[in-house]
Amino acid sequence: MNKILRKNIVAIILPITLFGMSSCAVIGGTDSEGSTRHVDGVMWNNKKSIDFKEVLKKEVAADKIRLIFIRNNDSHSEQTSTNISINNRFQVSLHANNYTMVESCAGINQLSAHATGFKSNNLLADKQDYQLTGGQTYFFYVEMDETGERALTQITPDSASPLLANKSYQSHQISRIVPNCPTPVAAIPAVTVEKETLALTEKVTIDLEVLFETDKAVVRPEHYSKVAELAEFMTQYPNTAVTIEGHTDSRGKNSYNQALSQRRVNAVKEVLISQFGIAEGRLTAVGYGESQPKASNNTIEGRQLNRRVVAVVEESLPKL
Repeated sequence: MNKILRKNIVAIILPITLFGMSSCAVIGGTDSEGSTRHVDGVMWNNKKSIDFKEVLKKEVAADKIRLIFIRNNDSHSEQTSTNISINNRFQVSLHANNYTMVESCAGINQLSAHATGFKSNNLLADKQDYQLTGGQTYFFYVEMDETGERALTQITPDSASPLLANKSYQSHQISRIVPNCPTPVAAIPAVTVEKETLALTEKVTIDLEVLFETDKAVVRPEHYSKVAELAEFMTQYPNTAVTIEGHTDSRGKNSYNQALSQRRVNAVKEVLISQFGIAEGRLTAVGYGESQPKASNNTIEGRQLNRRVVAVVEESLPKL
């Protein structure tokens, strides 16, 4: 019963369809290779036989690039033709097993590919940006599946050559890409100006204000900015050397405080080397223990100030 019903539906619809087409356009078909089309007695070729090797021999202007898009060979419907756009301008709706080529301007080019059946006017949707050098030819491979999902991949000339060998150049659509490239500006030779090396005329003492917790020798991150100031000063005066002096408060034995102050200046020295790139040979670390207090050791505040690090910067004498 279902078979009979389907036959009757086809028998009814087919004459109506043909009648509706007769007043508009009847597709006369294509030739055996699909390169010629006929509509209402009008014939055109949508493909050309072009020797791509000869095309590639032609030089590309220094301010332009040549783009070649190659579509994979598949049997999907024309709704999966691939709309190729360059910098928001339409190039072609690329059919399967065809390729297209166009010139654009050197520099950043925005390329995109979308299925014709999606009927999207947003040519920049899912664009890919490419920085392309003038005077070159670039190849892109276009893959499209039956659902309209596509992939646009840049390939090498060696990969492109065998793909182009058995494909036709698609020619029946007008490219809207006009490479009005700006006139190249002549490069101005860079002038190297020798910077005068600054010399330190007198010794400079810098209180780093790197304060330590009791019985600790760890430079806390909040004090890195002070160490950074010393590193910047040393960079401005590249021929200087620095003595990092460490001090403690008076609590504990003198020998212990001496060792603790040495650990602290070693910690500051390591930060200068590892975090700010100061050469180890420019740094000397000396711990003085409790022998040179800055304030009274009888108060909490005074003892905190005595747990300090000072940098003495001076011009280093050339070694004889």
